[in-house]
Amino acid sequence: MAIGDLAAPQARSYVAVGRETTLGTYASATTAMEFLSCTFQKTIESMKINAIGPTRAYGRRVQLGHVTAGSLEHNLHPIDSTLMIINALGGGVVTTSQSGIAIHSITAGNFDTLAASLSFNVRKGDVITYRYVGGRVNQLTISAAVGEVAKASYEMVFIDGTQQSDDILSTLSISSVLPFVYTQGVFRYGNTEANAATTTSEERIQGFELVLNNNIISDTNARELGRTTPRVLPATKQDVTFSITQRADTTTTWARFTSATAGAIELLFDGVAITSTSALTYRMLIRLPNVTVNSPDPTLDSATDVVKSDITFDVLSDNINTTTGRAIGATVQNVINAY
Repeated sequence: MAIGDLAAPQARSYVAVGRETTLGTYASATTAMEFLSCTFQKTIESMKINAIGPTRAYGRRVQLGHVTAGSLEHNLHPIDSTLMIINALGGGVVTTSQSGIAIHSITAGNFDTLAASLSFNVRKGDVITYRYVGGRVNQLTISAAVGEVAKASYEMVFIDGTQQSDDILSTLSISSVLPFVYTQGVFRYGNTEANAATTTSEERIQGFELVLNNNIISDTNARELGRTTPRVLPATKQDVTFSITQRADTTTTWARFTSATAGAIELLFDGVAITSTSALTYRMLIRLPNVTVNSPDPTLDSATDVVKSDITFDVLSDNINTTTGRAIGATVQNVINAY
């Protein structure tokens, strides 16, 4: 059989994730994720030796550093997304129980707690598997729009990646819980975080995009002589951006913009009931405790459309004078006892 004789369908691939206890040391990745795309890939930098010789052609090359990175996209999910969001925020998670239901409070931090790095086992096709270790979410994007399933994507950086023969398909299971759809999401805005958590603060929007960038260093400053892979993956300035699409029907947003009024935002996705006997639901709540409107005025580009604005917000820490100040926090309600 020659190379290329067969065809491996992408539809038979899988992605499984596990939480590492030591950066770059493989942890059993057995939690499957229902995903839309995965571009994890290892490359090896090379250099052709620019030496003078009897011909004009290059004659030698050397291999340099290993670079492992890529993106993962899936539908926003109350179970599959939680570990990824914990990692993306770089902080910790405190889990409490209510009527047998787990409530996970996720804080922003400096990647110095558990879940600070992840391992992945990825089968590409129906035969070949790969391990990716020391994974950190460099950029998280969560978005939703009318008529769609909510999405989450993660731009990842890794310590290393290897090809393996450990097909773990028989040990994996996919959650039967459905992902969040746009009809389950609400947007709330208040002058304080507490006020943004009330139903009276709901405002109508047609879509949003939340982007968290950890600006993780994986270049020469994370590397050293005698090693092909990064030693560390330090996160630098955390930058959070947020935008919404909204019908422009009042002057309220313009007033917030011109007066530089600070407010708070809550994004709430409320899914199906967890059990038939409980009023608690699969839920994800994301809070931005300190935001200001940056650009609210609408544009006019179609005689067959309504007036609407693409509104961006500056997202800041709620307390720059303490280490507990944060620009973002999240709470997830599901049935997983611990992450």
